[in-house]
Amino acid sequence: MLNPKSQIPNLMTDSFLTIKKQSSAEIKINKSKFISQAIPIKTQSEVSDYLNEIKKKYYDASHHPYAYRIGIDRNNFKISDDGEPSGSSGKPILEMIDKYNVTDTLLVVTRYFGGTKLGVGGLRRAMSEAAELCMSKAEIVERLITEEINLEFDYKFMNVIMNLIETEKIKLLKNGSDEKCKLTLEVRLSKIEKLRSESVSLTNGSIRISG
Repeated sequence: MLNPKSQIPNLMTDSFLTIKKQSSAEIKINKSKFISQAIPIKTQSEVSDYLNEIKKKYYDASHHPYAYRIGIDRNNFKISDDGEPSGSSGKPILEMIDKYNVTDTLLVVTRYFGGTKLGVGGLRRAMSEAAELCMSKAEIVERLITEEINLEFDYKFMNVIMNLIETEKIKLLKNGSDEKCKLTLEVRLSKIEKLRSESVSLTNGSIRISG
């Protein structure tokens, strides 16, 4: 598991951080119970489905504030206080998503009111604590952004091309060779230019590259 302060790698143009699977946590503050859940998502349409599931499971809870962030540009996000005082819930929840530098993540904090009012400041701190506890338990992973690249070349270059693929740790998706070598590769964006230039050099310019 990656530690947000010391082990999370710097974000690259061809990678991003997200959570591997759903995690949850529960705390009690002044008799109120906070159940937090971090859920990996890929599209905005998934959000309502997960929220409906949570609201159905915890049907007797007071509120279900949440926040999410989707996409590598990090511009697709939303916060909701779900009836809690404005600014007390959705914003601190999103701040925890950002603290751990993740995207494609939905974070929900379900609250059972215990009869003691926390005030806006107290509620904000409670939401932040509940959200952070959940995120601290989540397994954070780095996802690579890749493209499919097709290579076509003469068999006499097979060894040098395969050595290049293995050295650069490029994934071979398909070998459709017939009268010529035809390979489909999954290539990390930062390695595409190097693959193109070196494969052209190794084959004396005879290789065909598409994708």
